[in-house]
Amino acid sequence: MPAFTALNVEPEENIDEEIDDTREIQIDEALKRFQNALKIHAQGPNHYEEANKAYELLFKSDIFQYPESLTDFQRAERQSDSRQLGPDTPFPQPLDVSQGDIDGSGSSLPQTLYLSHKNHGQFGLDWIRHLVRTSKNATSVLGDEKVTDFSYRALFEFSTALDFDPSDAELWRRAARVAAFLNSPRISRYCLEAAIELDDDPAIEEVEPPSLAEAFAGEQLKRQLEVLSDDLALSHPIMVPFLKRSISDHLKRHLDPFPFLTNPTDSLAPPKTVGTGNHQESQRLIINPPVASWADLGMTLVQVVAAGGVSGDAVTLNLPEMPDVPEDVLMAEDGPQPEIPKEDDTIQLDLESRPAIPPKDDQSDSPKEGALENGNSTEEVRAERSVSVLSRKRSQSAAGLPDGADEEVVDQKRSKRIRRRETAGEVMDTNTQYATQLQPFQAADQNLFQMTRNMVENLGVTDRDTLDRLAEVLDSCASSTRTAKLERSAVVDLRDSLIKFDEESTRVVLNKKEASPVGFSSFLEHSKPGSQNKPETPLFHETRGLKAFVQKINEDWLGIQDVAFEWAKHVCATYLTSKWSDSMKTAVVQVISHLDEDIWNRMRYELEHHTQSEDPARTLAMIDQIVQMLFELHLDVYERITNPNSAVDYGIRVETKGRLGRWFGFASQMSRDRPESADRSLSIRFLWSSVFAVTLTEGVSRDHVLQCWKSLRDTLSEEGESIDIRLPNNAIMPEVSAHAADREISKLTTMDFFLGLFQNDLSNPVSVIESLEPVLNPSSVYFATSDSTGSDVMDVDKDEASSTTADHNLPISETANQGLRDLWKFLLSTSTELRLFLWTRLGEAYSAIDYTTKQFSCLLKSIEMVVADFQQNSYMTAPAEERRPLFLKMLKSLDELLVQALSMALNDAKAFDIIDDDHLRSSVSALAKLSCILHVSCMYEDEVRVGMRQHASNGATFQSFLGKLREMQVRNWSLLYTMLKAGIAQNKAGFTTPENDLADYLAAIHQVLGLRKCCKSSNKIFLKMMRVELLKQNLIDNWEDYLGQVLYDLYGLKLGVGLSEVQDHGCPPEKLERRNTTALVERVSVLANRMPMKDLLKSDLKTTIEHMQQAIGQTKSNQQFIQNLRIFNQTLQRPVPPLRLYEALKGNVSIDAVTVNTPDSALAKHRWFFLLGMIAFTKFKGVDLNRRQTPGATDDLRIGATFLRQQLQFTPDQWDAWFRLAECFDYELDESVLWTADKMNKERAELVKYQRSAIHCYTLALSQLRNAPPDTLGESADDIHDLYHKFGMRMYASSREPFAMEPFHHSEHKRFVILESGVESKDLHSQMEDYKVWKYAAGLFKKAMEVKPKQWQNPYMVAKCIWKMYQKLPTSLDHRDRRDRPTMQTLISALEKAVEVVYALPKPRHGQDPILEPHYKIVSIMHKLVMRSEISPQEAADILQRQPYAIQDGEHVEISEPEDWEPYVIKTLSHLREKDRSNWQHRIIMRHARILFDENSEEQGYVQAMAAFGVLRESMLTKTMVMNVWKCDAERPGRHHVYTEQYVRFVVKLLIVLKDRTNFEALLRRLRKKGADFYHFNDLWQTCCISYLRLIRQTYQILPVLEDDFKAVSPDEFDIIASRIGDWSADPASSHPALSALQEIIELKKLNAGLMKAGAIDDLINDCYTALYFDVGKSLPGPSVASLIAERELARAREEGRGPTSNSDTKAPESKPVNPLANLLNPQSHEGSGAESGPPDSNILPNSEAAQRPRKTGIRRADILRRAENAVARALEGPKTTGAKGRGSVSSGKAAEDGAPDGDGDTEMKDEDLDGEAGEGDGEAGEEGEGEGEAELSSPPGSVHDSADDESDLSDAPPEDVLDEDEAQQLMFPNLTLTRRSAGTDTGAVESEADSESGEGEEGSEDEGGEEAEEVEEGEDGEEPEGGEGDEAEE
Repeated sequence: MPAFTALNVEPEENIDEEIDDTREIQIDEALKRFQNALKIHAQGPNHYEEANKAYELLFKSDIFQYPESLTDFQRAERQSDSRQLGPDTPFPQPLDVSQGDIDGSGSSLPQTLYLSHKNHGQFGLDWIRHLVRTSKNATSVLGDEKVTDFSYRALFEFSTALDFDPSDAELWRRAARVAAFLNSPRISRYCLEAAIELDDDPAIEEVEPPSLAEAFAGEQLKRQLEVLSDDLALSHPIMVPFLKRSISDHLKRHLDPFPFLTNPTDSLAPPKTVGTGNHQESQRLIINPPVASWADLGMTLVQVVAAGGVSGDAVTLNLPEMPDVPEDVLMAEDGPQPEIPKEDDTIQLDLESRPAIPPKDDQSDSPKEGALENGNSTEEVRAERSVSVLSRKRSQSAAGLPDGADEEVVDQKRSKRIRRRETAGEVMDTNTQYATQLQPFQAADQNLFQMTRNMVENLGVTDRDTLDRLAEVLDSCASSTRTAKLERSAVVDLRDSLIKFDEESTRVVLNKKEASPVGFSSFLEHSKPGSQNKPETPLFHETRGLKAFVQKINEDWLGIQDVAFEWAKHVCATYLTSKWSDSMKTAVVQVISHLDEDIWNRMRYELEHHTQSEDPARTLAMIDQIVQMLFELHLDVYERITNPNSAVDYGIRVETKGRLGRWFGFASQMSRDRPESADRSLSIRFLWSSVFAVTLTEGVSRDHVLQCWKSLRDTLSEEGESIDIRLPNNAIMPEVSAHAADREISKLTTMDFFLGLFQNDLSNPVSVIESLEPVLNPSSVYFATSDSTGSDVMDVDKDEASSTTADHNLPISETANQGLRDLWKFLLSTSTELRLFLWTRLGEAYSAIDYTTKQFSCLLKSIEMVVADFQQNSYMTAPAEERRPLFLKMLKSLDELLVQALSMALNDAKAFDIIDDDHLRSSVSALAKLSCILHVSCMYEDEVRVGMRQHASNGATFQSFLGKLREMQVRNWSLLYTMLKAGIAQNKAGFTTPENDLADYLAAIHQVLGLRKCCKSSNKIFLKMMRVELLKQNLIDNWEDYLGQVLYDLYGLKLGVGLSEVQDHGCPPEKLERRNTTALVERVSVLANRMPMKDLLKSDLKTTIEHMQQAIGQTKSNQQFIQNLRIFNQTLQRPVPPLRLYEALKGNVSIDAVTVNTPDSALAKHRWFFLLGMIAFTKFKGVDLNRRQTPGATDDLRIGATFLRQQLQFTPDQWDAWFRLAECFDYELDESVLWTADKMNKERAELVKYQRSAIHCYTLALSQLRNAPPDTLGESADDIHDLYHKFGMRMYASSREPFAMEPFHHSEHKRFVILESGVESKDLHSQMEDYKVWKYAAGLFKKAMEVKPKQWQNPYMVAKCIWKMYQKLPTSLDHRDRRDRPTMQTLISALEKAVEVVYALPKPRHGQDPILEPHYKIVSIMHKLVMRSEISPQEAADILQRQPYAIQDGEHVEISEPEDWEPYVIKTLSHLREKDRSNWQHRIIMRHARILFDENSEEQGYVQAMAAFGVLRESMLTKTMVMNVWKCDAERPGRHHVYTEQYVRFVVKLLIVLKDRTNFEALLRRLRKKGADFYHFNDLWQTCCISYLRLIRQTYQILPVLEDDFKAVSPDEFDIIASRIGDWSADPASSHPALSALQEIIELKKLNAGLMKAGAIDDLINDCYTALYFDVGKSLPGPSVASLIAERELARAREEGRGPTSNSDTKAPESKPVNPLANLLNPQSHEGSGAESGPPDSNILPNSEAAQRPRKTGIRRADILRRAENAVARALEGPKTTGAKGRGSVSSGKAAEDGAPDGDGDTEMKDEDLDGEAGEGDGEAGEEGEGEGEAELSSPPGSVHDSADDESDLSDAPPEDVLDEDEAQQLMFPNLTLTRRSAGTDTGAVESEADSESGEGEEGSEDEGGEEAEEVEEGEDGEEPEGGEGDEAEE
């Protein structure tokens, strides 16, 4: 199928050639196969078959078919092959064309080929090695043809690999070794020569082997040439280094790369022929040890003997596979194998003639200097040589070729020398980077240890070793390799335990301490020679020599007894030189025990026939060594099974004793026959063993044993040379020396003491103290001798001062007996464990008698002792391998001591009672040394952290060990701090600022631990201690820095203060508890009080305070707490007594509260609850009320008030708490009146409650402020000012609208007085008058002015108060107030003072308006004074011209006539309005309008009203009559609604004068919609409606109907004419003033929705319809009314006549129930509200009962209202459609005929008269009506009136009068329409609540859409001030 080609795609002209990545894919595939083969190869011999297949698959890869995959030899053969010669042979053969290396894959191809061939060759040799191991006869295996094939194949693969990389010297060696195995000396020699002649030029200078592989190759070549005696080749310059130097013995065992292969080239003898095998092999006893080790082999021999006895068959040992040890393949016959160096030993090529290599820093930079020093070479060490060429050449320089480095070949490697040269700079950069990363840690260490050194010296510590150790740590802070420069034994041991991690030995530190057995056996155990004296002994190698041993056994015919003897013989060689493992020791004991008789017999045999050996003396010495070893081992076994703790059976003991005696005798014989020239140490060992055997013998007296040891000691002492023999594998005699003999003697002499200590009076601590105190702490024991009795009394803890004063008190060191002195001497040489055990025993005894301070002293002494033992010679000279486990054990002891000592130091107040200066210094010195030791782990972790080294292990044990070291550091530093603190308390003279020093020291420790994330160690004990210490100390500078970091590490809390930010120390936060939180309250409160509250809300400290409060929880109440709350609530609800306010100014007002004592009293003492209240209160107050655009949530306000009440319940005299609580009430009040006027109109009692509570709180705050100490008010000036100002504002605001003095009225609070005439009620006290309120407020504002003279609100409010007092009539004042009434001059001065202060403020920034309130106030008051004729216009003008914002720049203005005053004032107001660019000052605008139109004057006419309306329309009123009145910053909350009410009333008066119904309608709409924005809204609405009705009546000239004109009208006539009026009104051409008025009134009624009583509205509707009925209805064309009535009567009679016969029996019952139900459910069907549906005849039912009902004359008022609304509805709907039988929609003619207004209709008022009478208004109104009608007449979303009322497909069931009879009968429920119509009469009633609710609902629905449309219009009109949408939203 042809490929699809898109027609709309043109092929590109320049298409890049597609890159062929096939080559790269093939190389990647080959690499994957190579990796798979290598992985299977590494899995061991069990997978060799699978590995072989993998290698075969590898070589089938495509890359091996490339031309590049051919070797040079293969290419040469191919080009010289005669079979490939063609006709063009004379022409030179072209080279193979290889593909270009486009993708860079060529760089990996040679490497892949090289590795593939090399590893494949190695695989063949590994298979040969496996065959040799698993075979019982290696010689036969090596002669096999398969092995030979493998060898040839390996040699071929090696040669191919070398062709790709000839620089691999080791591979040349391997190829040479395989060639030697194949008996090809020529190939072997060639390969060795190639290995040592890589790139050296012997013609220029003498060369050295730069790599170990080349050195090995040179040594092998030298040996081969020596075998061949080729002196000429040996004289070549390349062989000079190998002739002059030799390989060390440690390296010679690595000389042969394949030791399992034979090497026929070692000699010139012909190779041996391979035999056919041993036919006796099947008769041998095969032993299969589970593991290839000496220990498992020995245990297997024991098991075989125990299972089958001793067999005479030859033994074949079949060991599992084990790693190669070079000497194992050597068929050694005698003697132990040479020792193998450790892996970490430094490899040296020559240990004899080559000088030591100097350190890197000391090496000479010049090559010439190096040549002079060495004499043989130009460099000491040359880098490994790896530069090669494509084809192998002996020497490049000799051939005249350029250096290989000049030509970059793809498959050529650069030499290590070049690579090192290039990376030298990188290494230096790395070192610099390490130093930079370590710098913070080293700086912290230097600070801490320097402070430690200074404090230790100030305490008087003079120990030079301690100071030196601290100095060493300080010096190490300048080096980046700190751990490498450690020299002291303890720190080196700790470093090595981390670097050379040993899991088994480290478990000692991590495991829990087992309970020490209390008994004499523990003494015997601890009194053994300590392991700290043992020198370093290499560990026994479990497999060294084992393969050679097995090979020897398998080749000989040896029975199992002989194998056991040979095994023991080999073990004897390692008895003194190696440390056996536990399993090896067990195997030795088992072999010499179970095969003792055979070994005994063999030893006797060897002794008898030793003269027949080749070297009798050597054989005898070997026998002597084995006999002495076996004697000592049997002695060790016997001691172990006979000690008191042993549970071995008696029979085994007897048997072991017999073996011991036999070997004792044998050893005695050997000792007697030992020649004098023999080893002297064997005799010393035999003597020691003999004495020890005597010790173990039963029945020997102690004195005899003691004499034996003394004699042995003397013998050892008399030796010329010091005897010190170490037996690492003997537990009971690890050391043979004079010192060891002394220890044994001391043990015997002190045994009685310890026997009594551990076996007597264990339950009596006093006895233990009396026994141990003189031994352990002799310096504290004195003997008091009494003259009278002569008896000695021991005193403990006598200080030296008192002892010197008493003549008879002698230290025990002077009076001690010999036994006690021996004990001291014994303890000096005993182990640390025993002394520590004794100290622990003494401490427990002191604890038993509750002498804890002495117990603490014992713990400190124990720490001192252990730390001192680190410096003992016995510890420092011990071998490192044995010293390290001892160090870890001592570290474990220190950890336990630190835990106990720190716990007592922190928790026991009496811990330091007896710690004197000397004791303190020694303990501080010991802890300082310990800190230096433990700090090594920090240095190690620092190096790991920056990448200098890696962890020795990633296991859990190693991490636990590091964690333990961190815990020890934390505990040690904490204990050292407590010691320093105690020392500073005892030596205050040496510290000028002790508390600061201690705090700095804690911070230094914290920094060192925190940087390394160690703070959390040891359960955060240091952090908790530091927290407690910082909270205790009160004289610390910058304590918040220290405490902040501690709290963050402990609980994750941030204080947010201080000089530095907190650091993350990796501490997981823990839960904050109440106990710890209460301790922090004082400090946190201090920090919070320092910070401004606004800043506190933004800081981290606020979050910390919230967390603390969560931890503290709710306050717990008690009876006093509840009582105070009850008293406060009662006080705040009382009326405001005037006398109490004046007493508060004197400080004589207080509240009756009781003292509260609860756990929270401490919190209240530090004003904690006040702080919480202020946080919550300030959070609410953070957004200024004047700047908010939405009501704020009062939760924070109420929470703050709650906390403030709690604070006052504890501290009722705290003035600022009362003040802030008053503010809370004020803000609660402001929130209630700021956003809406609902509460002012409906819930005034709640507002009065808020005001009274605030006034009472202000009163108490003012009184308590008078009583507060002056020193506590220094920083409270702002709060004091706010108290005066806000108290004054509260008093003034409560006296003015909208609060109107209600808080000061208390008519509801009465007191009852019992008189003779009865009980009378009187006021509690006199009510405060408004004049006194203003006077009191003015006094408060004046006090506020004294505090802040530049605050403009205070003089402004003083002026307002004085103005209010000035306006008060003197007749309403008492004589005192009348006397002090302010004068006009006082008023003017106050006003000018306010203007002066506000004008002195800094100028507002660009875009901001100046403060205009005082400027407007003085203009307003001056105008009022002029209007009141209390000041002349000229004087008033002169005053105003003195002000800063005077017109004409303050020039004199002449006002000669009173008529000139108003223009002047208007001009002044206009000048102020120009300053109000944002149009906020609405009062200036309204003052201007009121000057133009005096609402209180009757002379004002249309012109004045139009002028005033123009002023308002310019800035305050929009075209849609939206009143833009913005709340000013200085306006009190609630006044906005008062102003809006006043302004609406003023505008209404203007509209009435202007007769502007259009704007009046818009104003009513806004007023009804925003009812919550107006104060006294109900009264305001009623006033506006009455005015609007009056305006309608006046405009349309609707006369009131004084009499009922419908008395003589019959209902039928009324229905007929009303129907005609409805039809007439539906005609758009119909016009009448009454109809227009009726439309507007109906809309007003809907808008009213029952808010105002509808009487006035109904009256005007009645008057309009009456006029319409008689003026229009009577004259409408149509049939005669009388004839229509007659026809109706005739039809009714006809219907009554045929009713009984025409109706069927089934229809009558169906129709009868309708009327009674209709009458019951709708009793107002004829007497209702006038909203019945349809004409009267439509309600006549076809039955006789309805026809016989008499009809009343006259028309009800409700029917008139219903018909009037029907006419308006028909006028709005228009004419009916022609299809009479069609079903109309809801808004069609049905509504007109039913007479019920559509419930879903539009309830909004019209903006334009539909009858064309809108033209009567002014042009502006007419233009406005066109635009607004579309917006306001649109129905709510989803209404059926939206845009297609008459075209709706949804319709109700048609009314009955629209249906035919047939249609009516065909309905399923024919009477349903009647019920619906009856229900319609209810819903259509004018006075029904359903209609009202419908109107409200529709009005509410309209608000959303209509308001949005109006706002859009307002935006288009451009009359909105600069407040923008935000100001509109704020309204």
